[in-house]
Amino acid sequence: MGVEALLIGSMATTAVGTAVAYKGAKKAGKQQQQAHEFNAKIAERNARVAKKTAEIKKHQTNVDILAFDEEFMSFQKANAQQYRANGFVASSGTPLRVMLENAYEAEKEKSIIKYNSAVAQAQLRETQIQGGMDADLSRMYGQQARTAGKYQAYSSLLSGVSNMASMGFQGQQAGVFG
Repeated sequence: MGVEALLIGSMATTAVGTAVAYKGAKKAGKQQQQAHEFNAKIAERNARVAKKTAEIKKHQTNVDILAFDEEFMSFQKANAQQYRANGFVASSGTPLRVMLENAYEAEKEKSIIKYNSAVAQAQLRETQIQGGMDADLSRMYGQQARTAGKYQAYSSLLSGVSNMASMGFQGQQAGVFG
């Protein structure tokens, strides 16, 4: 009778252990999926921030160029006034060449501002795209983790059932069970 109780106790312990392993593996897979989903949401948020930042950068560049144009026009008017105050005709000769050179330099400066803004916007768009891909990848990893958890759970279940069947068979062979 002692061997029979020991065998039944061992089978019960195996059954409980199997159930715990099954539930634990499924829960672990689900929790990993949730963690990956959280990471995906962060990546999507970062992508949205990058997109918005690119839009802001574009708008800010337009504002900066308008401010630059206003400052440049004030500068040109002040130069013309200075030439006239000194008795020169501002619309011909050296004063005109200086003002044209200033205008050329101003256009070059605006081109540099626009180019740098375009580069920054392109980098932000790339960050946005990367964020979307990171989100997709995190979700894929999450799905794989959940699937792996299910497989591990079923593996634990089958292993436990197999162990209990083996114990039952051994018990029967030993004459413990009828």
